[in-house]
Amino acid sequence: MDFSMAQAHPNKEHLAAYASGAQSEGMSLLVASHLTYCPTCRAAVEQYEAVSAAIMFGEAPVTADGPSLEACFAALSEPAPQAPTVSSAPSPLPMPIRQVLNHRNVDELNWKFRMPGLLEVEFDDFEGEHVSLLRVRPGTGMLHHTHEGEEATLILTGEMEDQGNVFRSGDVALADHNDNHKPRVIGDELCYCLIVMTGSMRFTGPVGRALNLFTRTQ
Repeated sequence: MDFSMAQAHPNKEHLAAYASGAQSEGMSLLVASHLTYCPTCRAAVEQYEAVSAAIMFGEAPVTADGPSLEACFAALSEPAPQAPTVSSAPSPLPMPIRQVLNHRNVDELNWKFRMPGLLEVEFDDFEGEHVSLLRVRPGTGMLHHTHEGEEATLILTGEMEDQGNVFRSGDVALADHNDNHKPRVIGDELCYCLIVMTGSMRFTGPVGRALNLFTRTQ
């Protein structure tokens, strides 16, 4: 079920790797969850799958009637209207995440305290990636930090501001070693988000550097 029209997306490499089956398990979960919100990315993945199948069988790609791959990615770069308000649903989580959680309700999960206003559930069996679900109260912000690898965040509910951009339900925020950022949940809605991270996270700033002495991240 489509909850909204996403305005921020995985990049082309993420979608192509997902379509070909070469994507890592954690990012595959994030992309699959994003696709439940985003018809534009679903169309792009279908095009990539058609090209991959043609290469595998040595045939000319056959594509279904619909937008071309170029049109799909042109649409990704265009501003989208603000997502409509969604009526209450049984779960704030898309089906791919619910399946990983064995369809447990969010209130049944083993939430761990990380900092005031922020709880986390870590997912097991994602080798080489830190995959987790966050529940964050409005007004809560992370300390400034950067990354040795890549961090991908899929917003499920609520709104997150990061580096001057606002991310809403279905949006994907990407960060790497080039980013020194401080995400913060805004608005008045509880924020659930899926995090997929490779490499370690390193806090920056006076307080953050002190925390690095006592905090080990995957």
